[in-house]
Amino acid sequence: MDSGKWLVASGVSIGYKKPIVQNLSFELHSGLTCLIGPNGSGKSTLLKTIAGLIKPLAGTLPTFDAKTIAFVPANFPAETNIKVFDFVALGRSPHTNAFGKLEQKDIDIINSAMEQTETTHFAKLRVNGLSDGEKQRVALARALAQSTKILLMDEPTAFLDHSHRVKLFEFLKKKASEEGMAVLLSTHELNFAEQYADKILEFSSNS
Repeated sequence: MDSGKWLVASGVSIGYKKPIVQNLSFELHSGLTCLIGPNGSGKSTLLKTIAGLIKPLAGTLPTFDAKTIAFVPANFPAETNIKVFDFVALGRSPHTNAFGKLEQKDIDIINSAMEQTETTHFAKLRVNGLSDGEKQRVALARALAQSTKILLMDEPTAFLDHSHRVKLFEFLKKKASEEGMAVLLSTHELNFAEQYADKILEFSSNS
């Protein structure tokens, strides 16, 4: 695959029993790509399909392992009664040994992910006690701890205040640029997409 090109989708149809979107072809390169469109147009379904949670109904779409791709869903796990540090540490699971033991390099990566998402001061708190916006930042920290080249995010700004929305887009733009990551996120924040995205994929209600 060409340098900076992380995904090539050809003639893909996505959905569950019936297709929501058919004959979809696109490439995902390094940089920040925003996926926009109305509710029900297939944005979340596409992200889940790329993440390997749903099989495409037709077409060609590469598969990735957890060392290559990380996915932050729109809905946080309902019950997560563990400490924030332990939750973020789950992102290192694809990289640890069979016993799941964290080496110092893993701990350094976890701490770095929490610093980047401004969640370090949550480390000893229980995830269930956090606000929805704080949970979103913790979920991003776990994804960053996976150290992948592809990052998928479904409506990551839904519960963030304006300042944290700006910080998130600025952070993802910089992260993608400096590390050659391919970041694909769905959003209704059209102004942010136009300002920060390197590329925009638009879904219509009848894509």
